[in-house]
Amino acid sequence: MIKFFSHKNFQPLLKFGITLLLFISVKDFSTIDSFSKLAVTILEFIIILELIRMLIEFLLSDENRIRMRLMIDSTIVFFIRDIMLIVNDTFNSEKVFTILGIIGVLFVFRIIAIKYSPSVLEKDYKKEEIKE
Repeated sequence: MIKFFSHKNFQPLLKFGITLLLFISVKDFSTIDSFSKLAVTILEFIIILELIRMLIEFLLSDENRIRMRLMIDSTIVFFIRDIMLIVNDTFNSEKVFTILGIIGVLFVFRIIAIKYSPSVLEKDYKKEEIKE
């Protein structure tokens, strides 16, 4: 049990704890009366978790930068939550397909962000220097 609370696990525990405190203080749990509202609530929790994750990584990293991948991930979850809300209230297929198109574009951006990330490009550059 002591190994679980080591320095290595401190950041994930800090992220989850801050997110849980924020979520409990903001969300009214008495309004959750169906599975669809529970799914939307869980997606809201994930959005807050991703935002806290970006903030803590920005503050505690040596590089002091926000990774594009994390921003795209939280945006994708936000749009999935919006689809759930649209489907629950009034089903509008035009809005749903538009948001699905946006999510598809975001997935393409995510793949590009991973492939051309500064850390990956730096590793490739170092490999080329070693070969020479």
